[in-house]
Amino acid sequence: MTYALIDNATLTAVQRLTGEALSKTDDSVDVDIVALENFVQATLFYDRLVAVDDYIEAYRDTRKTAFPEITFLDKDGYGFTEIESVAGREADQLRPRIQGGEFVNEEFRNLIELLQTHIVCTWDINSSVYHLTLKSLSDNAEDFAKYGNIAAAIFSELSDASESGHRSGSAVELVDRYGQPITKGYTVPGAKWNNGGESTGEASGAIKAFVASLVWLANRSIFYSMAGRHLQADTFLYPIRQTYQQSYLSQTCNYGFDYARHIVNGFSNSLVDDVFEIHHAGLTASTGLQLPVFSAWLAMQTGDPAQIIVAARQVRDAPELVEAREQLREVRRLFDESGVTQANQAVAKIMRDIQKGSNDMRIKYGIQTRQGIPITKLVQVYNSYAALKGLPRAPDFGLKMKVPEFLADLHQPRGFRAAYRNLTNDISTVWSLGEARDILGSRVAKERNARAYNPKQEQPRYRNVHSEFKSPM
Repeated sequence: MTYALIDNATLTAVQRLTGEALSKTDDSVDVDIVALENFVQATLFYDRLVAVDDYIEAYRDTRKTAFPEITFLDKDGYGFTEIESVAGREADQLRPRIQGGEFVNEEFRNLIELLQTHIVCTWDINSSVYHLTLKSLSDNAEDFAKYGNIAAAIFSELSDASESGHRSGSAVELVDRYGQPITKGYTVPGAKWNNGGESTGEASGAIKAFVASLVWLANRSIFYSMAGRHLQADTFLYPIRQTYQQSYLSQTCNYGFDYARHIVNGFSNSLVDDVFEIHHAGLTASTGLQLPVFSAWLAMQTGDPAQIIVAARQVRDAPELVEAREQLREVRRLFDESGVTQANQAVAKIMRDIQKGSNDMRIKYGIQTRQGIPITKLVQVYNSYAALKGLPRAPDFGLKMKVPEFLADLHQPRGFRAAYRNLTNDISTVWSLGEARDILGSRVAKERNARAYNPKQEQPRYRNVHSEFKSPM
């Protein structure tokens, strides 16, 4: 059987769209729609869905009722508490650093690159004092709108941390473009429009919150990577976490950030026809399927986002989806039993067959828009058992560890796959959905008096310019 491990952030996103959970900002809706599509595809293409039972205690039973198709695994009984401790220690080792307006610590610099957005900090004047401000470095409305979506998804991590009873570190080292540390008493070099460049000498509240969100995002991505290895289940995470996960795995499992960059800039592009490729002498492999946006089709069929998951459970019994699950099950078996290199030809053939079937799915489950039938590409990166030796080690549970009955062969050494979606491309796809997009967002209810980040923009040509309103960092 194939197992998809779903994180609670994805389930919360689904419930924001169904109206069962409140949203803090409209900017998060489009990323939530991508998360819903991710969940629908896991429902359609996997035999069984599992999740860690660590949601807010007061709402755990309600969540289980909302997702009866998911097997929720006890956090303490299956070793997740120990894994959480290890992931927390890993995240605590991060040393966020902003220099000259950009994140320069490798972890966050790589994440922002893979998100295909540009973030910059500038000194902005408020009440005659310079405050360090977070902005989108962009010069067109579309890039700025995508930044707003991505920033909202990142800031939602802080809510996830607080709701689960965790505090995430917000410490960040600040250095100006000349290499000078920024501390109390710092004056902005070259500032001409206030009292000698007087500044707060620290990050703004928004930047601290952004850093804390990134640290928690890293924590959860590491946790689910380790949990995926522990359960030998394929991970389906909230889209922003998928991106960090690819960066983290590429570095930790020793096949290099260039491969993560290739996944984002090449393989995940819906215009690229490749369905299978091997990297680093079989250490890892990627499969890709071009698929219709099932959630959009289901929205048009039901007219109600609250009915989409129920409808997806019914649709999964269609013959073409049953066959696809059988084929994907065989791909996973070949990877596990034969290894990536030896399974090369057999997997490539199966993936080509599945892709032929997905062409028919696009006709049956696609919706017509002005741009044609929107498609999205589901990429899965298989990390071999050898590659996963690079992940931090959780305590040795040994044979005494309690495991679910359906995972009885857990102690056989195997790898796991991490699903990845090109979030920037998928946001554009969501924008093209027309009426379906309206239906998908129709039940969203905003939290009263919720505090949300208000995106700001810095045009590239003014980045290093002093003005009466701001100065470069």
